[in-house]
Amino acid sequence: MKRWIAASAAAIILAACTAVTAIDKTFAATPLKLTVDGEAALSPLHPFQEHGLVYVPVRVLTEFYPAILQWDNKLKLLTITDDSSSTIIKPGSELILYYGNTSALEGKAILRKGRMYIPASALNLLSGADFRLDQEKNTVSIISGSVSTTVRTPTKALATAKDHPKVKIYAALKDQTTYKGYILEVNGKKHKFSWETPRDLSHPPELYYADVNKDGQPEAVVILTLGTGTGIVEQEIHIVKPETWKELTVPEAWKAASQLVSSSITPDHNDMIISLKLKGTSPAEVTLRLPDRAEDGNISDTAGIGTVTYYSVESGRLIAELNVTTGFLESIGSLKLVYKPAGSGMAMVPESVTFIPFKEYPATVKESGAND
Repeated sequence: MKRWIAASAAAIILAACTAVTAIDKTFAATPLKLTVDGEAALSPLHPFQEHGLVYVPVRVLTEFYPAILQWDNKLKLLTITDDSSSTIIKPGSELILYYGNTSALEGKAILRKGRMYIPASALNLLSGADFRLDQEKNTVSIISGSVSTTVRTPTKALATAKDHPKVKIYAALKDQTTYKGYILEVNGKKHKFSWETPRDLSHPPELYYADVNKDGQPEAVVILTLGTGTGIVEQEIHIVKPETWKELTVPEAWKAASQLVSSSITPDHNDMIISLKLKGTSPAEVTLRLPDRAEDGNISDTAGIGTVTYYSVESGRLIAELNVTTGFLESIGSLKLVYKPAGSGMAMVPESVTFIPFKEYPATVKESGAND
């Protein structure tokens, strides 16, 4: 009896081991999938695991990074060249020549069936990208980050309209420094626009969803930053009708403000007098006195408008705020410009402007009569 029990137990254990082995072989036979920025990689090559490390085909670099691969079959060396450096990798070695210095990878480079594979962790060293292994999904995901040149539409929006989660904007195409096109999504429908802007991660697009032209249907208002610097902020605005994907005509803020504001800067004894005449629905005359500045050579004859410009939407109205300067980098306040719809509602025009002085530049405001 004991022999029979022992034999039965051994048979059960052997069957279990055989089943586990079969499962392991099945899992091992299923190649890992590779994705870049949430989309399937273009390369048909698969990642794999060896010695506890995840390996990826080095060619995947070219899918999201400006890398050029050159293989020297005689010396058995791979050179990876980008915009600023070159890296030399030799199969079977974990040492690479990077920026002219020797660096160590987490594991050896592997040449398999004429294709070079490197530890996935090396992607961060070579390009700044990260990776993630998802065992449940049997997938290696590459997250390219700020250096991406992928043409894929990112799964993560650059901006989402406040209180309207179905209104989003994505990058359509990008390189290291520029967004070359955007995709606007409104309530599940998408449309591509050829707007091109610098790729400034600290100033992402802003997005609003409001009926700014008062036709009873909300528009998507996209604000893009073109550049920033000392005393300079330049933005551009796009207002899109989602039903037709047509853009409203919107004059640039500084041009719109020039229609409603005239200025002069003149000496008065030892002081300098700044005069602003504001037109529109609330006309006014603004006077500022700068004590002991009559001989200041940095002051212009007229005020400068709009070296810093910010657009926004407030209570369903399109607003622009522009700085006012007396000369090189000296701002005395800002103009708040309000737009209104014109004609058929496919254009926006300036309606009113008000001046908001800085505390150190007290101003006298005198309301004028009605506009001509």
